[in-house]
Amino acid sequence: MNFLKYDVAIIGGGCSGLMTATAIVKNNPKLKVVLIEKNAKVGRKLLATGNGRCNLSNEHISPEFYFGSCAKHLHNVWEQYNCDFIRKYFSDLGLLTVSDNEGRIYPVSNSASSVLECMRNYYHYFGNVDELCNTVVKTIKSGYLLECIRTDNDTVRISAKYVVLACGGKSSPKLSTDGLGYDLLNSLYIRTSVLFPSLVPITCNDKLLNLLKGVRIKGNVSLMIDGNIVARHNGEIQFTEKALSGICVFQLSRLVNEYFMSKKQTDIKIALDILPQFSKQECKAFLVSRVQHFGKYTLDNLFDGLLQKKIALALYRKCGITDLNRKSATLNKKEIQLLSDTLKQWEFIPTSASSFENAQITAGGIISSEIDFTKMESVRYKHLYFGGEIIDIDGLCGGYNLHWAWCSGIIVARAIGG
Repeated sequence: MNFLKYDVAIIGGGCSGLMTATAIVKNNPKLKVVLIEKNAKVGRKLLATGNGRCNLSNEHISPEFYFGSCAKHLHNVWEQYNCDFIRKYFSDLGLLTVSDNEGRIYPVSNSASSVLECMRNYYHYFGNVDELCNTVVKTIKSGYLLECIRTDNDTVRISAKYVVLACGGKSSPKLSTDGLGYDLLNSLYIRTSVLFPSLVPITCNDKLLNLLKGVRIKGNVSLMIDGNIVARHNGEIQFTEKALSGICVFQLSRLVNEYFMSKKQTDIKIALDILPQFSKQECKAFLVSRVQHFGKYTLDNLFDGLLQKKIALALYRKCGITDLNRKSATLNKKEIQLLSDTLKQWEFIPTSASSFENAQITAGGIISSEIDFTKMESVRYKHLYFGGEIIDIDGLCGGYNLHWAWCSGIIVARAIGG
């Protein structure tokens, strides 16, 4: 058995843990730090973010884009740690960034590896940080003695004055953690809220999904409960064999999971507007004009140049129109109205949001009353800190969750290193 002694032990080599190590070095490079990671390398999930491009923040950072019991504390956090702060912080590490037309911030290199390399370079060259990979922390004992097991079944004991729990949630277990941090929290009697996947495809009960599998379209997506729109987003909609996907769908997945956890017996629907450039009235008038102009076309060809073939075929099936060899001129007023209504509000019935396996983020985590948000420190245990996804804060797609990971890590580092 090996015994190692450090000033700071950071459990988790993900985004928040990496930033905590980097920021500790920036504040107090003399501190001896160990970054403990269960995978063979640190930063695996970071490298996959933004399809490998790493959408690391957003120009529109605001508490309104976050959820969870701890989100109420973000008003004070964002006053100091806004997107300009984060861009400047990464610039000091050598990383240059650029924004797209929706305010999403990426590295100029367009590569997530640049983000990881800048943090690792900084703490290796300027600080005293060890990476202990292939290592799982099994227990945290009083006086902060960590009992660890390595993949070769070797055991390691680590003593530290400060311990940081930044071991992520349960999302994307192949890339990050599978929830081991919650076992440590339970052993310390630190309370958490209910955990569920967020930013994930929404499973729907609709046979038309088999036909639409692989199709991508631009449009608006609305979540409707009892006929009322409770949330709406726009962007690329992706169809899979059993689910609706795409970023605009992901943004609704948290609300869908909350709905199913509440076990309400109300009506829930996902509504797609696949011709958002038209109002309802304009859409109907457009179809009437198209039928008049292309009345000699068969229905199979009526939507050529407007809709993908699979979309058109599914649209007809949704509207109960089966004979596609008919002339377009034979469409009656009722059928035209039904086609127009469906193009503007194509309804799918969600059965659930998908599992943690496909989720980008974990909703739920350490509840607000367990944390001193000025330092991200436990209110129960002095010198025990929390960062990132393990806390009950989650945001929308667009760099919001990574921004929180960076900021929480920096707050912890400042509390530890001064």
